[in-house]
Amino acid sequence: MLQLRGGPRGGVYEGTVLSSLWGRSPPASFAVIQPGTGVPLQRFWIPVHAAITVFLIWALVATWGDVPVRRLLLAGTASYVVMRAWSGFYFIREMLAFQKIPLDSPPTAALSARVARWTFWSWFREPLDIISLLCSLLALYEIGRV
Repeated sequence: MLQLRGGPRGGVYEGTVLSSLWGRSPPASFAVIQPGTGVPLQRFWIPVHAAITVFLIWALVATWGDVPVRRLLLAGTASYVVMRAWSGFYFIREMLAFQKIPLDSPPTAALSARVARWTFWSWFREPLDIISLLCSLLALYEIGRV
């Protein structure tokens, strides 16, 4: 459960602090997300999501025989998988592309629009994280009722 708490909290920090910094005046502001000079996003997110994945699988295996718990965990896992798939197909690819843009490149309206679009849609991942967390907490509560 502690690992699932990291997703929403990290996402809120990224959205409120980091996105406002790196999206301020692209591409010069991309220094915040550039490998070697910026916040090491991959070093945070990869271990967090690896741990969440392992613990979700472990929880499903450990509680498979308890139907109410299994349903809650499957609902949370489904929400998490949707969020991760969306991240993989759009957000991660865009972030990696942003990280490759030279900081001294001239700013363009198209780049600013891409950053604004990334930031806007990124907020819609948070409810998926929260659904996963709530389903897991409800499953834990259900286990405690037995």
